[in-house]
Amino acid sequence: MRKTLSRLGNSEALVITREMKELTGIGSEVEVQVLGNAIVITPAQDAQRPENTQRQAQFAAARDQILEEYDEVFRRLADA
Repeated sequence: MRKTLSRLGNSEALVITREMKELTGIGSEVEVQVLGNAIVITPAQDAQRPENTQRQAQFAAARDQILEEYDEVFRRLADA
């Protein structure tokens, strides 16, 4: 998914849609990590709560399915 940053004063902001929040469980507070050239945003909620554990498992399963299904496409894009 490609997103455009919005100007916010002297900074730029990324708009997180309602659908993205529902899929990830992100609330009004997040954890932000910089890993190499990637910015990773995760919910700042207690990861041990059952609903969060279930949501994380669903997300991981969906991610794995997409990576498996489109493996060849991703490899061709990486080689382009």
